[in-house]
Amino acid sequence: MAKLTIKDKNWLDNLDFSQLMDLRIDYAFKLLFATGETLYLISLLNAIFASAGIVRTVKSLTILTPNLEKRSEHDKLSILDVRAKLDDGSEVLIEMHLYDLLDLKYKTIRSWAWAYGEEIKEGEKYLFQQPVICISFINGAFDKKDANKIHKCCKISDIETHEIFTDALELHYINMKAFIKAMETADMANKTMLEKWLALITEKDITDKSLIKAICQQEEDINMAVAELELKSMDKYERQAYKRRREDIMLYFFNMDNKDKQIAEQEQALAEKDVALAEKDSAIAEKDKALAEMKAAFAEQAKQLAELTAKKGD
Repeated sequence: MAKLTIKDKNWLDNLDFSQLMDLRIDYAFKLLFATGETLYLISLLNAIFASAGIVRTVKSLTILTPNLEKRSEHDKLSILDVRAKLDDGSEVLIEMHLYDLLDLKYKTIRSWAWAYGEEIKEGEKYLFQQPVICISFINGAFDKKDANKIHKCCKISDIETHEIFTDALELHYINMKAFIKAMETADMANKTMLEKWLALITEKDITDKSLIKAICQQEEDINMAVAELELKSMDKYERQAYKRRREDIMLYFFNMDNKDKQIAEQEQALAEKDVALAEKDSAIAEKDKALAEMKAAFAEQAKQLAELTAKKGD
């Protein structure tokens, strides 16, 4: 696909951001980064690697089928948002996640294992097997201590020396919620390329659109991506497919919210029941204490009577 050219130099001034697809919806993300022009994905990947301090420059890549096939009848078919082979032989798996954060770290490891297992061919040596890189765009953090961390990169390392044991496993987690929070004090002139791409990806939550326009003026790759996104957003067929997917996600969130509400109500009812039981146990304990004191009083009276009777007998 030839590079997109912008004939109208003032096109950004007339751009209606409200009409652009939300790139956090996986359908839109795949549409921009995994179909046609690979320039945007190459630029995004290089920005991610640079952010993690990883010496790797992608010059070309090939988009692969996003499916990770079942290994047995008990496995589930995993469908990724983007799956690509880099020019150095590494494979990249990219997914956009707006939910299921608790299970995500295990899901990405499973996806990595699937892809890494598919890479080795019969007769090949494990030594020459290329890394599999998993990149997840997430809506939050796994731990409170990472709440404000935008980019988390994980590898296998020695627990004592922290030396990297192997590059075979590489997991990147991009916290979009942390980025949006950081945008409140944004100075795009000093932002990294990853942060500039994130500004486009999270554009729906950025009120000041002049920031996006400034990025487009600074970065040709992102400028072209925005123009491409506008064209795809105006396509009637793509727009309908995007809306259906967005509605599915909204319905999922609605059901999850209701489920969470029901769980919260059940937990509240159980908590109230526990309080009632505790109060009942306390009342029983008080009653037992009173009975014990009464028995002790009777025993004392009986003792005194016995002593009085013994004296009279004398």
